[in-house]
Amino acid sequence: MANFNTHINVAAAAGGVVSIVGLGEGWLSISQALTTWLLICIGGVLPDIDSDHAKPVKALFTALAVGSVVLVVTHLKPVPATPFLLLIGFSVFLSVRILGYKVFAKFSVHRGIYHSLLAGAFFMSITIALCHYALQANPVLAWGSGIAIAFGFLIHLTLDEIYSVDIAGARIKKSFGTALKPIDFKNPLNSVLMGGIVAALFFISPSPSPFVDWLVK
Repeated sequence: MANFNTHINVAAAAGGVVSIVGLGEGWLSISQALTTWLLICIGGVLPDIDSDHAKPVKALFTALAVGSVVLVVTHLKPVPATPFLLLIGFSVFLSVRILGYKVFAKFSVHRGIYHSLLAGAFFMSITIALCHYALQANPVLAWGSGIAIAFGFLIHLTLDEIYSVDIAGARIKKSFGTALKPIDFKNPLNSVLMGGIVAALFFISPSPSPFVDWLVK
């Protein structure tokens, strides 16, 4: 299994190539190229969120906690007094960052469902839906963002499988086949639930036709 530094370095390099080519060919603006690079980097570490002590999962829940605070306090009507506003924001942050993290760590297994192609589709569909509905991105940008996440995710899974083969020792490690798999066969119920979420998210997502038209034009 490749370590964190290998995952982030390879994802960053691959994202850099994609961004530079897109910028050079006039397909992407500077801001879009930077965003593409960042999303590929994020996708490159996402599969390790199921590791209880991994840097990505802690960073993810910190970001989720901050985002939750912003979402909650900006939608409070009427706006409470500052002391209460601070208390609400602090409570939301701790709930997501500490309690949410603890629950996730308890029910997740490393090299489980998040090391699968289904999980890649899961994060891709979430990205598309969030970009389109929360950030008001058009279908081309939304689908492009989702594909960038999925590309980085696939890089991670591929690296883990490559590192499962010991070329020097001419042997295949026990971890072979646990990363680049379609679903989590050990927990079929989790895979069914995640598959249902993916199907629902793709159903409500914008049509990919504008993105396909942009690609072939």
